[in-house]
Amino acid sequence: MPKVVDHEARRLEISGIVAGLIAKGGLEAATIREIARSSGYSKGVVEHYFENKQALISAALAWVNQCYEERVDRATRGLAGLPALRKMIEATLPLTGQIRDEWKVRLVFWSMAAIDPGLRRQQAKRLDGAIERYEALLRSATERGEISTIGDYESVARHVLNFTTGICTAALHQQQRYTRDFLLREIDYVIVRVTAEN
Repeated sequence: MPKVVDHEARRLEISGIVAGLIAKGGLEAATIREIARSSGYSKGVVEHYFENKQALISAALAWVNQCYEERVDRATRGLAGLPALRKMIEATLPLTGQIRDEWKVRLVFWSMAAIDPGLRRQQAKRLDGAIERYEALLRSATERGEISTIGDYESVARHVLNFTTGICTAALHQQQRYTRDFLLREIDYVIVRVTAEN
């Protein structure tokens, strides 16, 4: 009887390997040959799932984003409003080696998306989703009486997103300055700014 292959599980497994290779050596390190060697699958199997570099980086980004979503879900479970916002930002910051690697993959994707219209559309959709999520937490904070009503929730949510992506990017380049304690204090700063923008 032929072996039943879980293609989605295999694709996810290989995507994680691609993400690891990109985080360690950039996109050029994620060759079909190296992915096959690292995964134990043949080049043919790898090529079955990823027809070009865009597919590779998109899959790697999807993998790191899934890791991120699972981490945020765990961190914010049972929370709402500002406590949930704080935990969501904390789960985003490069406080561990794994999260730093996730950010390295994002930066590779973003550099490609800056010049590739298809990837740029994907990224724009992701950014809109992040803003909606921050906006929902800000509205929840208002309903809970933690902050006053904000005139433009979307604008403030965009400020939070821009702060978060900016500090995460900076932390990759100056890890010795952006220590864990420093990054956690920066959350306090953005929360204070959020509560002042009403």
